[in-house]
Amino acid sequence: MLNFRPSMRVFYYAPDTQTPSWGVGMLYCHVKLLCAHGIDAYVLHQKPGFRPRWLDIQVPRAYRERASFKTHPRDVLVVPEVFAAEPDVQRHACRRIVFVQASSYIAPGLKTAADYRQLGYAGAIAIMPHVQKIIEKHYGVEAPVIPPCIAPYFFLDRSQRTRPRKRQVVLYPKAWCRDFPIVRQMLRDHAGSLGWRVVELENKSHREVARVLRHAAFHVNVNCQESFNATVPEAMAAGCIPICYEAFGGRDYLRDGVNAYVFPTHHAYPLVERTLKMMASYDDMEQELRKVRRGGFRTASQYTEAHTEKALLEYFKPLLE
Repeated sequence: MLNFRPSMRVFYYAPDTQTPSWGVGMLYCHVKLLCAHGIDAYVLHQKPGFRPRWLDIQVPRAYRERASFKTHPRDVLVVPEVFAAEPDVQRHACRRIVFVQASSYIAPGLKTAADYRQLGYAGAIAIMPHVQKIIEKHYGVEAPVIPPCIAPYFFLDRSQRTRPRKRQVVLYPKAWCRDFPIVRQMLRDHAGSLGWRVVELENKSHREVARVLRHAAFHVNVNCQESFNATVPEAMAAGCIPICYEAFGGRDYLRDGVNAYVFPTHHAYPLVERTLKMMASYDDMEQELRKVRRGGFRTASQYTEAHTEKALLEYFKPLLE
């Protein structure tokens, strides 16, 4: 247990959205881990009673619209990068830390501010090494890395890792990715004739996503702006081989042909062509696919709650003592 003053509280500022996002999930994970060590921590939503229905993580929640809610100078408010300059955030006269999970949201979140010092932030948390370099070089504050984690229910136990997989290609749609309709249509057009099925991860809880990935053969992900791109390492943990873009943060953990099949961002047609080829020759690729699956599981094992917890406590200890 950390030695901290009982009057100190930690709030993680969160959006009221029912759209599944592991970025929101990470806010909940941090609060869960802090609470487990006796720290008075909360996820801070806006409307009283709001909770994300898709996420099964029980933590204390506070609500900005409650008349009784007020922060104090020794409180810590952790703010996602996209909300950094919001007036509602700026009004809180407490220590503020920006939590950067997507480097593509830094500039929009800053609005007209030049860097985080100008907005009064005491520091930053970076989710990945490449994000740390960007913040410290361009945005005025130190940004220790607190690595993300994969929910424990994605990980296969040893007895499950060699079982046969369903001939399914799992897609995760993102509305802002212009390549997704191309990839989806081409895979749909050819999957049936190859004896495969295309499954989209829509309207599912996080645990339901895990169940799908734990049985499917491939996960195709064409997100272009993600730092961690959570469904990719989640698929690795579940034994489902990712076929994906490098995106912004893939350089930190993706290795083509070692733990995934990785393509330059927006190379949609080569990605689809490779996927269809592997679907057609799936039985003949058993040895290679087993090797990539093992490599993916090793990578996923670097992103457990234990790794996140260690870095999180090291970060908060000097703030809370």
